[in-house]
Amino acid sequence: MSFISRIQPRRITALNPSRQQWTRSFVQASSQQPPRRPGHLISQQTAKEWKDLTNPQKVVAASKATFNIGLLLTGATLTIGLVYFVTSELFSSQSSTSIFSEAVDRAKANEELVRVLGEPIKSFGSPSRNRMRRNRRINYQVVDDHLGHPHLFMKFYLEGSDSEGTGMLEMIKDEKDKWEFKKLIVDVPGQGLPSRRFVLV
Repeated sequence: MSFISRIQPRRITALNPSRQQWTRSFVQASSQQPPRRPGHLISQQTAKEWKDLTNPQKVVAASKATFNIGLLLTGATLTIGLVYFVTSELFSSQSSTSIFSEAVDRAKANEELVRVLGEPIKSFGSPSRNRMRRNRRINYQVVDDHLGHPHLFMKFYLEGSDSEGTGMLEMIKDEKDKWEFKKLIVDVPGQGLPSRRFVLV
């Protein structure tokens, strides 16, 4: 028998010891869950029933419930009031916004005034080139006369491609407590010529 045939082959290990130890440590670390601390968000606490609470705990729970209910009622009241105000201001025919729109429509319906101002005609409530300022809420005031009848006075502005005009409106409440037009005029400066006044109502 030759020398080479007497040599026995040795078995080679699949993994070296250092890699086997690292794999075993990784599997053990993955299988273990981190300890939960008291008060941690993941920890669950069983809620006590009302009968199991002490008197001080019942007072605290009742106070929290009353406070939460109060917040809900306050928020609901404010929301209802805001919706009512916006609805009455935009859709009511007696609101200042509706009165302003009707006055502007009457001004735009006058052909002579439109010819002098030039189209298109823009309307706003403040004599300013600042878009944010002149688009604010229309200013008006209500004054009672010597007979106790309320009068509404409003001033607005018109701007056309050729000139500008100032509108002045007076309204009075009728027997049905509704606003009726009493006077509506628009003054247009002459720009070197005599100013013109258009009496619409």
